[in-house]
Amino acid sequence: MNINIFRGRRLAAAVALLMLTCAAPSHAWCANLWVSVTSGLGGGIESYTPGQLAQSGTPTPIHLSTFDAATGIAFDDSHNLWAVVGGDTVVRFTPAQLKNLGRDPNPAPGVIIKSTYMFRHLYGCSFDHEGNLWVADAEKGSIDELSQEQLEAGSGNVAPRIVITSSDLVGPSFVTFDKAGNAWIDSKNGDQIAEFTAGELTSSGTKSADVLLSDDGGCTNLCSPGQIAFDQRGNLWVPNEDANTVVEFTKDQLTSSGKPTPAVTLSSSIFDAPWGAVFDTSDNLVVMNYSDGAIAKFTSHQLKVSGAPIPEVSVRGSSI
Repeated sequence: MNINIFRGRRLAAAVALLMLTCAAPSHAWCANLWVSVTSGLGGGIESYTPGQLAQSGTPTPIHLSTFDAATGIAFDDSHNLWAVVGGDTVVRFTPAQLKNLGRDPNPAPGVIIKSTYMFRHLYGCSFDHEGNLWVADAEKGSIDELSQEQLEAGSGNVAPRIVITSSDLVGPSFVTFDKAGNAWIDSKNGDQIAEFTAGELTSSGTKSADVLLSDDGGCTNLCSPGQIAFDQRGNLWVPNEDANTVVEFTKDQLTSSGKPTPAVTLSSSIFDAPWGAVFDTSDNLVVMNYSDGAIAKFTSHQLKVSGAPIPEVSVRGSSI
């Protein structure tokens, strides 16, 4: 392995958040907050109900413990949960299995996909608007597409349909799609975020980012960026693990490459290596720390100006 994606990480705590996502709210379990963790005490995938996130405390999450550690997680349109495990494998759990986790927390995945000699060290994953699953390969410096057809074909050793490499991807962690279908990839090791347009995602090759956001040299705008998230207005929010901040870049700042000054910088005292971010349906921002696993929810009103807000809700799961 040529790139150590854990370089510089704070490993004093047992838990590391590697991905969090809110699934479609049409089913009760889909409205939960889903978190992938890796822990010396036993990791896996956890799920918190809206009620558990309505007030501060130490709730007991639902646990999916088939694998000791998971990095990327994503839901498809049929509410199947796909997870990256072991750095080189993508697995699928069905809605029925997720609903039954209280009785069976160790379900066997119905689909197991590998790619011998192609997957080096997978990290995050996300679905594009066409139902294709994209994975970030931190060691290879690439984003790879598993097509909807390949996913529907079931288990196997497959070659990704599209592989995009770039010098603008330096230990990429997560892939996030905006409303237009463009892919945004955060590179922790490069202190930068790269955007590839929807048109660039239709073929393999070595490509340059259409937009590249870079650190300003002072670790004040991008400093080991984690999982990024777009709000309802199309502004980009970035948790900076090494700076203990979460910053906002406006939609207008995302149209060209550069070293933009954040429109908003949050430096809440609860931040301890913030690494994951997601917006709920009310446009509240949920952030989770890498070091201690704390979950913090900030209201949309708290996101309007820079400062050190006290989160409306702070939660630390009882299994952490």
